[in-house]
Amino acid sequence: MTILIVFIFNIFVYKDSLPNGLKILIYPDTNSEIVSCQIWYKVGSYYEPENLTGISHLLEHMAFKGSKNFPKNSYSETVRALGGIDNAFTSELFTAYWADVGKDYYEIVLKMEADRMVNLTLAEKDFESEKRVVMEERRLGENTPYSSLWEGFSLISYFLHPYRQPVIGWMPVLERIKREDLVNWYKTYYQPNNALIMLAGNIKIDEALKKIKKYFGKIKSKGKIKERFTFDFPLTGERKIVIRKEVTTPMMIIGFKTCSPKDSDYYPLEVLEWLLLRGKTAYLYQKLVNEKNLLISISGGSDIQKDTGIFYFFLTAEDSTKLFLAAEEIYKELENIGQEKLKEEDLKRIKNRVLAEYIFAKERVRNMGFALASFEILFGTYNFFEEYPQKIEAVKEEDIKGVIKRYFQKDKRITAILLPK
Repeated sequence: MTILIVFIFNIFVYKDSLPNGLKILIYPDTNSEIVSCQIWYKVGSYYEPENLTGISHLLEHMAFKGSKNFPKNSYSETVRALGGIDNAFTSELFTAYWADVGKDYYEIVLKMEADRMVNLTLAEKDFESEKRVVMEERRLGENTPYSSLWEGFSLISYFLHPYRQPVIGWMPVLERIKREDLVNWYKTYYQPNNALIMLAGNIKIDEALKKIKKYFGKIKSKGKIKERFTFDFPLTGERKIVIRKEVTTPMMIIGFKTCSPKDSDYYPLEVLEWLLLRGKTAYLYQKLVNEKNLLISISGGSDIQKDTGIFYFFLTAEDSTKLFLAAEEIYKELENIGQEKLKEEDLKRIKNRVLAEYIFAKERVRNMGFALASFEILFGTYNFFEEYPQKIEAVKEEDIKGVIKRYFQKDKRITAILLPK
């Protein structure tokens, strides 16, 4: 059993694992009256073959339909009876379930999660009803302008890589998924050596470990899960897609392939995001919305995954003429930043804003748990979170100019445009 305690400013995180491979992270915070009890599974749309897109998200829905010892909707009903709240989410790389309860009740959540890991009912009638629910979510997404635009953007950003697949899945695939597929997916990925328990809040480590071992220690792992091999064609030129729908507001996403968070360029890209796009005081908002009146709004930033990244700009305008003019202005402003002197006080102010959000994230134990667990799953260590402030502080003007030059090349842009029919 490997134990690691690392101090992050005035706090520490306890890391452990069970013989069955279950990872454990504990973040004790005596200032909190609650415990956020989370279980993370290393499965999402990234792991899905093309004939099973959306199955991880569908399984998340089914996980609330009851297990052997907690039938029907008793999981959420139990949490609410304790005065807590619960939910779950699926992403490209993981599925997470969480419940925030009073500090005296988290053992009950652990007990339910252990049952959910091995004893989900997955009844046929529940499967059919939840599949209809997910398919309706899919239909609603298809009718949402931004969702349609983002899907188009993802499709041309990746030709072969599973990041091109929507987490909710493709409708023709959802229609064909059978209960047997779901059962096999559950048995493959919901096991201790593919999971992480994250406890954050008012908690005693020794007591927490005893409870985790009590409920999860006897669950056997079924074997090592193979990492998915991925490949995609390199971006050798500009890619563009134009979508026409019944919309009144034209929209555009402009993206540039960047890097993994493991790369040192990640940190100047973070600072650049705040400089250009975060809030109404951001550089591009001031230029393109307030001064030149070309856009209704502009947002975006880094869409970061385990092994790659895309820096994107999302634009909305009153008409297509202004939209295309604004797109050209973005390149001009990037060139200006890449060439002009950035004032030291401006850089310091931006970095302080980045770090302020980092500090704010630690004020809620649930958010702290989300950050630590996601980094542990993505990178095999939550130390990424620990190192973040120092790496941001170290960003210099030449680092920002360097990432602009390396990544924001006009002939390698990825553009998705949504226009009225």
